[in-house]
Amino acid sequence: MTHTTKNYRRVDPDNIHDVRSNALGLGGLYTIEVELSRLIGQWIARFPEFPEKLSLAEMVYEEALHAQMLEDRLLELRTNEEDLVHLRSRTTPVFLQLEQLDDPYKFLSGLFRVVKPALQADLRSHLDACPPYVDTPTIRMLQRILQEEDKHIATGLSLLAERNIAWSDTFDLEFELRSGLWDLNDPEGSFLSESFVGKEPISLPVPVWPAAVEYLSTDKPMPDWPVGHKEEMQRCVHELVFSELEALDIFGRYVYEFSGFPWAFYVESARLCWDEARHVELLLNVLERYDGEVGQWPANAPGYEEMVRCTTVLEKIMMVNVIAEGEYSTDTQTQHREAFKQLGDDLSALLKDYEMADEIVHGRFGIKWAHWLADQTGEDFDDAYTAAKQSLEEFKAKYADDLSSSDESSNMSSIVNIPLIRLGPEETESTRLVNASAKRLVGFSEEQISEMTSDASEIIDEK
Repeated sequence: MTHTTKNYRRVDPDNIHDVRSNALGLGGLYTIEVELSRLIGQWIARFPEFPEKLSLAEMVYEEALHAQMLEDRLLELRTNEEDLVHLRSRTTPVFLQLEQLDDPYKFLSGLFRVVKPALQADLRSHLDACPPYVDTPTIRMLQRILQEEDKHIATGLSLLAERNIAWSDTFDLEFELRSGLWDLNDPEGSFLSESFVGKEPISLPVPVWPAAVEYLSTDKPMPDWPVGHKEEMQRCVHELVFSELEALDIFGRYVYEFSGFPWAFYVESARLCWDEARHVELLLNVLERYDGEVGQWPANAPGYEEMVRCTTVLEKIMMVNVIAEGEYSTDTQTQHREAFKQLGDDLSALLKDYEMADEIVHGRFGIKWAHWLADQTGEDFDDAYTAAKQSLEEFKAKYADDLSSSDESSNMSSIVNIPLIRLGPEETESTRLVNASAKRLVGFSEEQISEMTSDASEIIDEK
């Protein structure tokens, strides 16, 4: 008498996973989810329009979470850390080809018409071979992943339909991509070892933004500030939209191009990317409520350009997360919140308060991973912080100098408007507000907070 649990909906009802075959199959799925995370992270900054950017930002976070869940289960199934590193250091031709494409809608077609349906089939096949009772953790995990992949495919196909990308338009590409898919029945034979998406990152000096917006490089002056309350608010919120959009693009690049971290780093980076996408959406809502529209003014991405200019990963994390988000943005989000309250715009004030909560997390992320990276490389954390801050000050000074000789120099807002860094004149002169309690939550020491508040006109210490 056999005691094997069978699934009669399978071609081979006796094919039920043992621990080893389970881990082997999950290892293949883990590699695929890791590569999807990197691939989508790269393409976020290369997509011009909001619907795709915002959708991909949510997907990159969910893909990274899928990989983390698979990693956790693999450890439970006796896979060691060294093997996990190997699983993250391999790929298949389809991912490398999608990385190199130059047409974003060909990428979407390949992703949602080829790659994700193939992943969906393998997830279902693995799920059907999971024995009940003893492997319920895998079953629950794969059911969640399948549900979210179903949503991704529906979203992606809908976007392609709305962009009038017919199935026949990319038939030849899709046929070619299918030949580069994995084969989980022969997992080692179908993966390319020591190669992965982002191993040699494709540079992107500036992000790709909506066609309706004129992108101005950092050395080009922004238009004079408009006159009139309504117009000023439209311009202010328009720039806030794009300050969050460049942060979204930056954190997508973290997932793509920063190699060598534990997978938890990429999960947290992807969460930051999704946070920024939600900030973009909330600010698009605010812009519409002030009767503004995207493209009403040019936009720039000095924070992104400065991130690209930084020479080391540690300097990039220091500049973006520790200084810009953890130190500066916690103050400006507080200022924005209070300003909206004074204007009687309680909804926008509420939204900015939630945004500030995210900025604290982003700053905390920076301190945590900058310490980790400094320990790995032997660099001194405090020296790296000082160097990043000096580099940032030099960048800001050059930006101001480049504009001071232009016809725009009479307009102070044009000179000092650096959206990601968000250091306006109100933050560098006698009305500078500092949120000490937010900095304490970020993880700055009392000595550092004392230095940051030394020239503040107002200190907020919320209990």
